Amino acid sequence: MYELIDRPVAELPPFERAMLDRMRRWVHALTLAGAAPAPVETDGAFDSAMRLLDRASTDTLVFQRPCHSTVEETEAVVLGLWQLVRDDRLGAAFAAASGLVDTASVRPFVGTMIRAVATLSD
Repeated sequence: MYELIDRPVAELPPFERAMLDRMRRWVHALTLAGAAPAPVETDGAFDSAMRLLDRASTDTLVFQRPCHSTVEETEAVVLGLWQLVRDDRLGAAFAAASGLVDTASVRPFVGTMIRAVATLSD
């Protein structure tokens, strides 16, 4: 997770770069409009994961604007969690998620991430 901190976005592997862009655009839209963007049909699980993260986070999470050129700490942690889910390292994913969201939301949060990754892989 922490190997991503301060890395140039342009140097990220394709999955991480695309996921960072999606997360930043989602958060940016939420910040500007006061509401999360309406999900497109193929983004339902991703949208659900982001809504759970927004609603159940145990700390203030900071995401940069989509044009920001490096990965910030919070972004690196969440990207690392997406990597764990994609790599089917679910025990580690649940442990990492427990540091981001309240206890009751850990399973639903990781579950929506699993569905989102499966949707992206189709």
